[in-house]
Amino acid sequence: MEQKIRNILREIYGGFNSQLEHEYELVITKALMEEDFVGKHEWVTYNQVVLELKHNLKDSMTLMELQYKLTDKVNPTNACIEVLEKLRDRSPELDRLYHKIRNFK
Repeated sequence: MEQKIRNILREIYGGFNSQLEHEYELVITKALMEEDFVGKHEWVTYNQVVLELKHNLKDSMTLMELQYKLTDKVNPTNACIEVLEKLRDRSPELDRLYHKIRNFK
């Protein structure tokens, strides 16, 4: 099951090339394997933020900041909210995800 999750993540994310990206891959894979349904749903949403930052906004600094926080064992909901609130221009998708994540609290 773990390898299947990693393969799907790689198809969507691309290569996990840096050490930080590799750590993020481990964290999200573990969360998707071990969390309850609500926890998995939340982690899928956090990953949507990561994908939006990487593929659509191409904001590598903000992406790395979020990945660092998500791999540093901080509250992922708070980490996403903090990072998204600092963005000057959020895409409509990031704005939607921001409001969705705020309701996780």
